[in-house]
Amino acid sequence: MTLSTNIKIAIFMSVLTAILIMPGAAFWLLESIVIGMFEVLELALDEVVEHLFHTSRHTTQVIVFYIMWGLFIGAGYWLYRYSKRLYFNAKTEFPDWWFKTREQATLNWQELPFSKKIKMISGCSLGAAFVAIIVL
Repeated sequence: MTLSTNIKIAIFMSVLTAILIMPGAAFWLLESIVIGMFEVLELALDEVVEHLFHTSRHTTQVIVFYIMWGLFIGAGYWLYRYSKRLYFNAKTEFPDWWFKTREQATLNWQELPFSKKIKMISGCSLGAAFVAIIVL
C-alpha cells in the first residue's frame, strides 16, 4: 500500500506540529521507544547467548555487554562515515536547491493578483495567531 504525496505531507506536518507544540512529550516518546528497543535487544541477546553457550547469568550478561558494545561502536562508526558523506553532499547541493526554490517562490508571488496576496497573508497571520492562542 502506497501513500499519496499529500497524505505523506499531512503526516509529516502533523508530526512536526506535535513536536513543536509538545517538545517534552515528543522527547519522552522518543526516549521510551529507544529504551524499549534497547531492552528488547538485550533480552533477545541474553536468551540467544544463554541457549547457545549454556552459561550462568553473570557470564551471559558479560558476553551480551561486549556484544552490544561492539554493535554500538559499529553503528557509531557507520553513522560517522554516513554523516560525513551526507554533509559534503548537502554542502554542494543545498546552495543550488536554495537558489532555484527562492527564484520559483519569487516568481509565483509576483504572478499572484493583489487580492490573493492579501488572502494568503491574512490566512497565515490568522493561523499563527490561532496557534499562539492555543499554545499560550
